[in-house]
Amino acid sequence: MLFFKICEAYARFLHKVIVLLGISLIFAVSLQVAGRYIPFIPRYLWTLEVTNFSLIWMIFIGSILGVREGKHFFVDVFTFAGGQINPNLQFILRIVYYLIVLSVTMVFIVYGYSYFLKWGMIQSSDITGINLGWLYVSVPLSGVSWLLFLTENFLKEFILSRKQKGA
Repeated sequence: MLFFKICEAYARFLHKVIVLLGISLIFAVSLQVAGRYIPFIPRYLWTLEVTNFSLIWMIFIGSILGVREGKHFFVDVFTFAGGQINPNLQFILRIVYYLIVLSVTMVFIVYGYSYFLKWGMIQSSDITGINLGWLYVSVPLSGVSWLLFLTENFLKEFILSRKQKGA
């Protein structure tokens, strides 16, 4: 199905971006530390912004991948010592999980977008002059991405698995 191929390609892209952000974070922090303790290395100010941008984007992209891989928000409260729970209760808990994540997703999309427009687009960085909208857009983008991957997981878990059981 084309939708699942698009989701898979997007997830691979996000994995590559998060690796690049991690490398830039390590580089910027190393340069900051080296600038403090090694006398011939200058203390660059732009490294502070690279660190902030990289860390914030890594957090949001990590949460996107966490939603896709099902490692986000869900806690196995009802499985004690590896025991099985009633399949009907399991079904209800999964629906509640999707509803809770969907509600958080909608908050991020709606309020994140207005936050981006109201505050992000009017601010710029003091050091580099970059518009801070590039930082603030991470909030609504993560919400849209959560919605995409939440839909993918819901389709796989409830629609496709039911068709395969019925077939």
